[in-house]
Amino acid sequence: MKITLKQLSIFKAIHINGQISKAAKTLHMSVPAVSMALKELEGSLGTRLFERSSNGLTINDNGEVILPYANEMLSKSNQLEQMFTERTAIGGTIKVGSSKTAGNYILSRKIPLFKQQHPCVDIKLVINNSLAIEKMVSEKELDLGFVDAKPGLNNLHYQQWLKDRLCIVTGSNNPLASEIITPERLSQELWVMDETISVSRLRNTQLLKSARINIHQELSMNTMGAIKRAIGTGIGISVLPYLAVKEEIASGQLIELDLPEWDFQRNYWSIWRNDEALSPLLDEFIQFCNQ
Repeated sequence: MKITLKQLSIFKAIHINGQISKAAKTLHMSVPAVSMALKELEGSLGTRLFERSSNGLTINDNGEVILPYANEMLSKSNQLEQMFTERTAIGGTIKVGSSKTAGNYILSRKIPLFKQQHPCVDIKLVINNSLAIEKMVSEKELDLGFVDAKPGLNNLHYQQWLKDRLCIVTGSNNPLASEIITPERLSQELWVMDETISVSRLRNTQLLKSARINIHQELSMNTMGAIKRAIGTGIGISVLPYLAVKEEIASGQLIELDLPEWDFQRNYWSIWRNDEALSPLLDEFIQFCNQ
């Protein structure tokens, strides 16, 4: 006598559904395959397990005897499978640092998806400017970093992660929306800029100068969300990464101003210490973030 878990699973599905066709649909099997499995099980036991009628199949006394054993064996099988799944699952803790744009608009969405796939993993995300994140990775406060500038510290390995572009944006009701854009015209506007002394702030200022745009009026704010809400009033303009404004541009809250002289890309980098091999967990997380 040879009874398999597959046969018992099919036996239970037929009992629950009352018909071979419905059991086959539930199990994603063909009707002949389910019918053959039941026939083999009944042949091994030397008895019928269901009474057949025009309405389907009803479990008989012999089937009632088998049912609790089938339930127990299938339950034990599931427990064993789950136990070894948990033992082999990726687990551990990751301390991740990120620059503001990557952290707020990319990693904040990717991390919950990674957690859903790997529930045994705990992830801590720290958002700061790129220089601070670089320092924290170098000094082993963080396992990984995602920054918008190549690291300058010798003990860090880096690889390109994402490409983005910088946009000159304003509110959709700003009069600039219907004007011809020139560097001279933009120089007359109120600029809303990041007050933080950071690589991004310095880079944006240099790029504006290279495009012959001179800032005469300025407001400073310390979060990108505040800057977007400010220029969304139709007063003022700013330089922001496309990743940070693409949803507002798509919804019509903000518009991107077209200046022929303006075409600047922005790279993001993943960084980690070069004196330590990446663990399988960290490697898995980086590969996930690269998707």
